[in-house]
Amino acid sequence: ISKETRALVLDRNGFTCQMCGASAGETHPNDPAGRKVRLHISHIIDKSNGGADTPENLRALCSLCNEGSQNVSAMRPDLRQLLVLIRRANRADQIAALKWLKQKYPSEPGT
Repeated sequence: ISKETRALVLDRNGFTCQMCGASAGETHPNDPAGRKVRLHISHIIDKSNGGADTPENLRALCSLCNEGSQNVSAMRPDLRQLLVLIRRANRADQIAALKWLKQKYPSEPGT
């Protein structure tokens, strides 16, 4: 995968893991060692299954998600599905999600 394609995919994905949402350089929320997020370029459809090295078939994944993603294609939840998950979560997890969103998007309009 060329440097240009890597840069395009990282920029398109907002320098954010497309599975867990962790951003490059932040402390990974799921890493017990507290390491910073490192992003990798991963195939959506694995090359062994006929996937290509095209931007449409590539996504940014953090190290932790990339380790467990071989030949796995996680579907991103739509807004309705996401809200259902948040509503089902306990209050502490809902507040933690809210804090994370406020930290990730501090200057979004309407917040």
